Amino acid sequence: MIFYIAIVIIVLILIFAFLLNQNLEKKIVYKNLKSRHVVITGGSSGIGKAVAIEAAKLGAHVTVVGRDLQKLILSVTEITSHCIPYSGQKIQYVSLDVTADYDLIEKSLSKLEADIGPIFMLINCAGMCICGQFEKMKVEDIKQMIDLNYFGTAYPTRYVLPGMKKRNEGSIVFVSTEAALLGIYGYSAYGAAKWAVRGLAESIFMELVGTNVRLTLAFPPDTDTPGFKNEELTKPKETKLISGSGGLHTPEEVGSKMLKDAMKGKAYSVFGLSGHLLSIMYCGTIDSVTQVLLQIFSLGLLRAVMIGILLSFHKIVREGLKEKEVADNEKEKKL
Repeated sequence: MIFYIAIVIIVLILIFAFLLNQNLEKKIVYKNLKSRHVVITGGSSGIGKAVAIEAAKLGAHVTVVGRDLQKLILSVTEITSHCIPYSGQKIQYVSLDVTADYDLIEKSLSKLEADIGPIFMLINCAGMCICGQFEKMKVEDIKQMIDLNYFGTAYPTRYVLPGMKKRNEGSIVFVSTEAALLGIYGYSAYGAAKWAVRGLAESIFMELVGTNVRLTLAFPPDTDTPGFKNEELTKPKETKLISGSGGLHTPEEVGSKMLKDAMKGKAYSVFGLSGHLLSIMYCGTIDSVTQVLLQIFSLGLLRAVMIGILLSFHKIVREGLKEKEVADNEKEKKL
């Protein structure tokens, strides 16, 4: 009897998987970016520059966008050295604040398309992180992170979407963070900005149904970039202990995987065990049959695992609080 029940369950699962596969949006896969126009915000350093180099290796015309003119010039020189010989690739930069007035962004990107060609792929790498307990953060820092991380992604995306839909092709990459999947001590303002990026992506996924335009939402882990080094200056001890458990990745490793995932038409680009675990639990868009089946059959177990991880994070926070209380008491005794 048990054998027959098992057979019926397996058959039902196979039927469900087949029907799901038949109704999924097809993945648009690109093997190269030859003569395609790729625009990368935040492309003068870190993950952005690493992605720009990978795009150049694949034959793309590359435009890097940033605010620091000197960094942009150096970045273009380095990216150019990775172009395919005699390919006629165009590598250029635009000095632009992606949190500026939308009309200025529209004017700059429109000129780019007139000079180089339609933007085929937009990779939103511009972002920043300032850590700290929320009640101790400067209000201007909170606003700056919302402006750069959210509006710095939303504005360029708002510009490229109509053209991509009209041409019925194109790819957009949003760079979020694992802190947009799970609230983490010290990442309150930064995490909120990246949760907004994630929320925007999840809605645009549905708006792209029925088109050949694709969006990839990336959740990179700690990456050895200039931005990460600045982040470390404000990062509380508790945050370092929690986020450090995932290790430190190179921008080349992260940039390469992110670009490849986008070219494969993946909805999500995740890294390492923690990224896969969190995306299965908290990402709602249908990416593949495998993703859906894992969510259906493993969420209970994964939630139990996640509870253990969360409790270990809580322990770090409580121990940090005790250390601060001891330090404060010692200071009072000396006064």
